[in-house]
Amino acid sequence: MAQIQNIVDENSSTWGDVKVVIIDLPGFEEGLPDLIAQTTLPILQDTYEDGIATCYGASKWYLYLVDRAGVVQVVHYTLDLDAERDRLLAEISTLVEAKK
Repeated sequence: MAQIQNIVDENSSTWGDVKVVIIDLPGFEEGLPDLIAQTTLPILQDTYEDGIATCYGASKWYLYLVDRAGVVQVVHYTLDLDAERDRLLAEISTLVEAKK
């Protein structure tokens, strides 16, 4: 989570109104304190009743890039945030530019 926090800290000023939100999946609440300790990003706790993550097809820790309309544009099932950092930033930039 620290890597995502660093990416956001370093780039948020050029992203405009891009929001980064962490959604903790239902059933993983016991890990929430550790998650909170690793980041200052907003964290939402999903529940089975609300099913927010399922709106995006989420079932595991993946990185979803969602457009302004809430449509998933990119899903990273595996992403090395060190080696593929530039790729992720390019994808985010593409989404930022598409909204203009």
